[in-house]
Amino acid sequence: MLCCSGRGPIAGLGAAIVLSMSGVVWAGGSPPAPTLNTTSMDFQELGTTSADLILPLLNSGACLFCHSQFDFNVEPGRWAGSMHAQSVRDPVWQAAVTIASQDAAFSVETCLKCHSPLAHFGGRGVDVNGQIDYASLQPADFDGVTCNVCHRLVDPVYKPGVSPAIDDMIIMALTNGPPVTAGNAQYVLDPDDVRRGPFNDLGGGHPHQWLYSPFHQTGDLCATCHDVSNPTLSKQMDGSYQLNTINAQHPTHDKHDMFPEQRTYTEWSLSEFASTGVDMGGLFGGNKTVMSICQDCHMPDVSGQACIPPFNPVFRNDLPLHTFQGANLAAPDMILHLYSEEMDETMVDAIVANRAASLTMLENATDMELTQNGCQLEVKITNNCGHKLLTGYPEGRRIWINVKFYDGVTLMAERGYYDTATAQLTTGDTKVYETVMGIDATQAAATGEPVGPSFHLVFLNTILKDNRIPPRGYDSAAFEAAQAGHVGYTYADGQYWDETGYGIPAGADSVEVTVYYQSFSREYIEFLRDENQTDSKGTDLWNAYVATGMSAPVVMDTMTVGLVPYQEGDVDGDGDVDFDDLNIVLSNWGLGSQALLRDGDADKDGDVDFDDLNIVLGHWGESL
Repeated sequence: MLCCSGRGPIAGLGAAIVLSMSGVVWAGGSPPAPTLNTTSMDFQELGTTSADLILPLLNSGACLFCHSQFDFNVEPGRWAGSMHAQSVRDPVWQAAVTIASQDAAFSVETCLKCHSPLAHFGGRGVDVNGQIDYASLQPADFDGVTCNVCHRLVDPVYKPGVSPAIDDMIIMALTNGPPVTAGNAQYVLDPDDVRRGPFNDLGGGHPHQWLYSPFHQTGDLCATCHDVSNPTLSKQMDGSYQLNTINAQHPTHDKHDMFPEQRTYTEWSLSEFASTGVDMGGLFGGNKTVMSICQDCHMPDVSGQACIPPFNPVFRNDLPLHTFQGANLAAPDMILHLYSEEMDETMVDAIVANRAASLTMLENATDMELTQNGCQLEVKITNNCGHKLLTGYPEGRRIWINVKFYDGVTLMAERGYYDTATAQLTTGDTKVYETVMGIDATQAAATGEPVGPSFHLVFLNTILKDNRIPPRGYDSAAFEAAQAGHVGYTYADGQYWDETGYGIPAGADSVEVTVYYQSFSREYIEFLRDENQTDSKGTDLWNAYVATGMSAPVVMDTMTVGLVPYQEGDVDGDGDVDFDDLNIVLSNWGLGSQALLRDGDADKDGDVDFDDLNIVLGHWGESL
C-alpha cells in the first residue's frame, strides 16, 4: 500500500534516512568554515514566512489515503514516483547542497525552500553554522515537494474578478510583503489548510476545505521554483554580477537584478506555447493536442477520477496526471539503487513508471533531418519543447550529436565519440548543447576560486556558453532582456532548430547519426565527489553513479542514411571544382572550428589552410 497510516510511506522511508544521516561527522570534529561568511539574511526573500502560516504544511500521507491506490494510470498518487517527491532523496542534490554549504553559509536555505518546503517552513535542515543539517529533519521533510505545498499556492499577483476574493487579504497580510517577481521559491501560501485546484466542480463530499483556483490552470504557478537566481549577486551597470554586502537582503528582490541560474519558466513564457499554444499532434501524450501551459506536457491530461470512489468524484477527460515527467533519468536510477529496499512497492512502481514516461518525453523532444550537400552532411535538430533544449539545472546536463561514417560495415570515422567504459565524451569534433557557467576575476578574488568554468554553483556569476536551441516563437531581444539569451552562439528570431555540418570522408557510403542526452557528466559527478570536505554525500553519490551505469546517455533521435559519391575539392557541392570552390577556400582562409565543418574545409579536418587549397587545385576542373 502507498499509505496505511497518517504519515504514509514516504514518512517511513524518511525516518530511516534521518537515522542514517544523524551520525554524519567531520574529520577533526567540526566542518570547515565556509568560503563566504554569508548569513540567513543574505538568502531571505519575499512571500510567505512560517510566521504567516496559521496551519502548518502537511505531509503526503494526508493526501494519499484518498488520492491513490484506486487507478495507478490516472491517480494523483503517481506523484510519489516523481522527482518532486524524491527531491530530498536525490543523491545529486544532497552532494551539491553539501558543497553549497561549504561555499556560502546558509545558502542551503534557498535550496530547502524548493526541495523540502516542510523543512524550510518548519525551521529545520540548517544548523547554527549555516550548514545542511540532516539530523534535524523529520520524516515528513523527506516528502520533498508535497501535495499540500502546490495545492495551497496563491497567485502572488491579485487579479480582481479572477483570484479568490480572500487572496487579496492573504497577500496584504504577508510579513515580508509579496514577491516582486516570481521565482526562487518565493511562495505565497494559503495560511489555512484550504486546498486549491484547477476545477470548480468537485462532485460529492469533501473531507477538507477547498477553493477553485484559476492560478492552477496557468504555467505561472510553476515559476515559483522553475526560475532560479542567486540573491547574493546583483547586476551591475556593465552587465556583470557582483556580491552584495554580506548580512543584507538583496536590494531589490527582483530576479532580473540577480544572477540567473535557471530560466525555464521565462523561456516558456516567451515562447509560442505560452502566447497561442502549439498543436503538437499528441506528441507529448495525454488527451490534448494543443500544448500551452507547462502542465500540458509535464502533467498530461488523462481520463479518470481524482480520488477514491466513496466520495463520488467527477469523471474527467482533463485530469492532470501527477507524473511531473521531465528529463532527469539518472537520479531515479540512483534513488532506486539506494533506497528501493526501504520503499513501498507501489512507490517503486511509480518511480519506474514515471521514469519511463520521462524517457518517452525525451524521445519526442527533438526531430532530426539529415541532408547531404556534396562533401558535407547537414544535421538539423528541431526543438519540440516549450522552452530551450535543454533547460533547467545547468550543471552536468548536455545533449550532443554522434556521427558515424561507414564504408559498407567498416567504421571509417566517428564524431562525438562516447566511451561507455569511462563515461568520457570527445567534445572537440561535434556539437554539444549545454550551458557553461563560471567565475569572473572579481568573483575569483572574493572566493579564491580560479577564473573560468566552474561547478561551484553558489559562486557562479558569469555565463560562458549557452548554445541551447530556443523554442517556437523565439525573439532574441526578448530572451536577452529576460536573462535567457545565448552566449557564444546566435539564433535568428523565430528559429527553433539548429544545423551542424560534418565533413564526409572520401569513400563513405552511409552515415549513422544519433542525438544523445545525458543527465550528468562524469566531470560534474567527480566534482561533487572530490570537492566534498564535510560529509560522505559525494562518495555516496559516486558509488551510486557507478553502480547504475554512470548516467548512461539516452538516445533522443537516431537515423541511418546512404551517401552518394562526391567530387573531391568540390567544397560548394555543385559537382565540379572551379573558381567558386577556390573563392570559398580563400574567403575562409585561416578559420577553424573543431565542432563544425568550416566552409572551404576540403579535407574535413576542422580548419581552412594549404591542405585544402592543394586539394582544390589538385582536382581543378574535375567533376562527377
